[in-house]
Amino acid sequence: MRERLIPFTFHPLRHDGTRLPYPEVVPSELVARLSPLGESSVLAAPIGRLLVAVARTKDRTLDADQLHAAHDEARAAVARLREAARQGSGTVRETR
Repeated sequence: MRERLIPFTFHPLRHDGTRLPYPEVVPSELVARLSPLGESSVLAAPIGRLLVAVARTKDRTLDADQLHAAHDEARAAVARLREAARQGSGTVRETR
């Protein structure tokens, strides 16, 4: 299985520099589709949204409704990442 690592370019500014894997909410088949895109700019915003959404799902100060909304945001971020993967794969094919 391929590693589930997010390209360094997309790590949050305050990240400590360790390897940052895609969260488990991102299916392995999507990680495999993202891998050839590397540091494509189409991934920047969706990955940023994903990381923020997943961080909210781990916030223990949220009540049940807020936690449910955070999980919805994470799933929506995965959907945006899927769309970016489709867009990016078209761009990669065109530049070859």
